[in-house]
Amino acid sequence: MIYVGEHLPRQGSSTDPENCLIDPRLTVATHGDPLGQTMGYWPSYSSISPPARKSYLDWLAGSRSDPDAYIGYVFLYFYGLERRLMLEESPPDADGVVAEVCRLLQVYGGNGSFKRYAGELLSAFQLKSAQLPEKFDLEVEENSYEIPIMLKVALGMRVRSGDAIEPDLLLAYVLADPETRVRTPARRAQSLLRELFAEAVEKQYPNGVRVPAAGVRKLKVNYRACSATFDLAIRPFGGDLPDITNRSEPISGARRIFDDCTDRLDDYSRMLGRSEGLRPSLAAVAQLPSGLRVKNGEELPGQPLRRLRELSNDDGLISIQQLAELAGMEPNKISARAKQKELSAILAAFGYGHTADPSFSLKSAKPDELVMVFGLEREADPEPSQHYRPMQLSIMLGMVIAFADGLLHPLEERRLFDKVDGAPGLSRDERVRLKAEIKVCAADASRVVDWTKRIGDVPADRREDLADELVAVAAADGTLHPREVSQLEKLFRQMDLDQNSLYSRLQGSVAPQNRSRDGSDDIPFVIPAGIQPPGIPVSPAPPKAPATRVDISRLEAIRRETRTTSSVLADIFVDEAEPPIELQPAIVEIETSNGDARFDGLERRYAWLLSQLIEQETWTASDFERLVRGADLMPGAAKQALNDWSLDRFDELVLDGEGPVIVNASLFSEATPQSPSLTVSVEGMSA
Repeated sequence: MIYVGEHLPRQGSSTDPENCLIDPRLTVATHGDPLGQTMGYWPSYSSISPPARKSYLDWLAGSRSDPDAYIGYVFLYFYGLERRLMLEESPPDADGVVAEVCRLLQVYGGNGSFKRYAGELLSAFQLKSAQLPEKFDLEVEENSYEIPIMLKVALGMRVRSGDAIEPDLLLAYVLADPETRVRTPARRAQSLLRELFAEAVEKQYPNGVRVPAAGVRKLKVNYRACSATFDLAIRPFGGDLPDITNRSEPISGARRIFDDCTDRLDDYSRMLGRSEGLRPSLAAVAQLPSGLRVKNGEELPGQPLRRLRELSNDDGLISIQQLAELAGMEPNKISARAKQKELSAILAAFGYGHTADPSFSLKSAKPDELVMVFGLEREADPEPSQHYRPMQLSIMLGMVIAFADGLLHPLEERRLFDKVDGAPGLSRDERVRLKAEIKVCAADASRVVDWTKRIGDVPADRREDLADELVAVAAADGTLHPREVSQLEKLFRQMDLDQNSLYSRLQGSVAPQNRSRDGSDDIPFVIPAGIQPPGIPVSPAPPKAPATRVDISRLEAIRRETRTTSSVLADIFVDEAEPPIELQPAIVEIETSNGDARFDGLERRYAWLLSQLIEQETWTASDFERLVRGADLMPGAAKQALNDWSLDRFDELVLDGEGPVIVNASLFSEATPQSPSLTVSVEGMSA
């Protein structure tokens, strides 16, 4: 498949030899030039150096398949194949030459220039020989110098026949156009881009992209040889094929769709770029448009979506660290509040929520904290509704009472579930979330301890209703334990409710005559008008019989018993009745630790304030304000100053929220210097 001889003139010249001709009269050196250092850009056998001829002939004498061979020698060989197919009429070995070009593409197609020229040769030969395929398998090089021949032909055939230009062909046109800007997301996620593009084209052009043939110029293909030694004019279909590549449409509209689809893949591409080996994960797939998420999530290695379904269906518990790993996040960084918000957003993208979502929880979860996954009806709202927080507090305080005797009775749990179901204003997802929180707390009673600190958030006009509900929860299992009475007393004090009103409510509470769970004597109750605890059968009293009421002397005995109990919550709860803190006047010098590296860059009073704030994860708005003003600062300005400092140092906020104020104490978890001391005056602490 080479030309050998003394004379093979170029097109338009009778004297200049064709550059592919091997003239045996020319000198060949004994040592070659394997790197092609003496070769020019358009080599000709007659003009290359003797060492280059030596290396070229050695390559020809071999298998012509060395992928490391200098590409200039491959091109010199290719010039002869090109001449045979295009310049000679009906060569008898055309099929063999085509097969050889295809073989060379497999070996040397990694070279972009060779790939382009070889592809153009094959396309031009198809046009010249009228051997057009029924279906074009186009492999388009993006941002071509000009639109590839076969792409022009494929477009022209659609216009000529009146058929619609299919999305894949339109996308190939956009990619090949020199004016198209192909950004990283389009390269990194080609299959996803194709899906988005096809969907957008079908939506914008429901009848297909059609271009009328009238007024469209005819396609003229001028094949300029790779060797630059000849040109050939080709007239497909006898010169009657439309060429739309000089028109503003449909390329302009298609490019707008392409750019929009690329933008929609930006977040996915960035997330994918952070992963090792560009491996997709739930965290990356969650950034895709909704129509592509689940399909691509189902195809992920390890099937994380199936695992989420199992957890949701079985009410299974999983640590938030394991959940982060399942989502494709770095599990060792999940303690940060911002990362926990990110985890919630990832799960919500696939229709799942979890009980440690910081937007709905009281505080950030620790990495080993167990959470429950549940299904959402739609993507979760980023923040709870105005009805959610009061109901959440009411439910959790009910859990405090229910757990006061050390056990959550099924009837008490049922009472709480019914309360959630009957709560006005909650969305379906908020009800599911609250029930999941009840189940998680049922598995670990210590979770409800912190909720007693929030009882001050209950509006004054709602405290009487809450008091009724707490007493009803205590009585829901049919018994009244001394520890439940004690816990009720504490909560009534924290809500500034009259203690006598508690005992009045207790006298009206409901319970059948049962043996209490700790083996103590029965405590009789009566049913107040209109109240019937679910699941407790109560026989009506005989007509005209006096109502049975709580024995007040017995109740007083219970009160005495609870006061002498060393732990009213059986080591589950601690006394959470926290009196107001009165700080010393600001004129008193407040000592802070010198050289505390945790607070480098902060003024002294801000450093002291932050050292106090990180002692607990949440502060009510009123406690936060008292603490800040005790440092002679304004709450809004102090919060802004601390967050500015935190963003500069950690790239995260240290304070978040308004009521409560949430402290990202995990930023300081590795440093344990002594906190500055502060003298406080505490009043009203119960024994």
